[in-house]
Amino acid sequence: MLKYALVTDTETGLCDVGLGNNESFYKSIGMQKLDVAQGYDGQWYLSEKLAESSYLQKAANYRQEIFEKEFFNTSLGWIRREVRMKDGSTRNFLSDLLLQIKAGLDMGVNVSILTYKLPDFTHELSDEYIKTLQEIKSATPDFIQECLMQTVADWEG
Repeated sequence: MLKYALVTDTETGLCDVGLGNNESFYKSIGMQKLDVAQGYDGQWYLSEKLAESSYLQKAANYRQEIFEKEFFNTSLGWIRREVRMKDGSTRNFLSDLLLQIKAGLDMGVNVSILTYKLPDFTHELSDEYIKTLQEIKSATPDFIQECLMQTVADWEG
């Protein structure tokens, strides 16, 4: 879309954009009508740079990197490392909850856990979006083994 803008970063195409209708002011500070688009980060970019740049891919990669730090993958789905309990406290899934889950399985109890599907990293990873990825699954001995292996990998890594 055409808006009065001033390019502030020629490599990424980042722009300052005049969002009002004071054309004479925008011209007086060096802005000109440019084809701009708003990126996922809320910033404005030259449309051609946004389309041709890897900005969207970089944003998706960054979201994936953050997700993979906060979650780990198992055969049942992705598990949040830091779990918020009903009382508002947080627990580390691997160090605080895994032994209780294993004990429950050893006693023959069906232990339900909250898993997550892999997100579409082109979306913002808001709490609301993450909640749509939730699934309740039953813990299995294989799941316990995978979690133990994740603990070892985290310790060695």
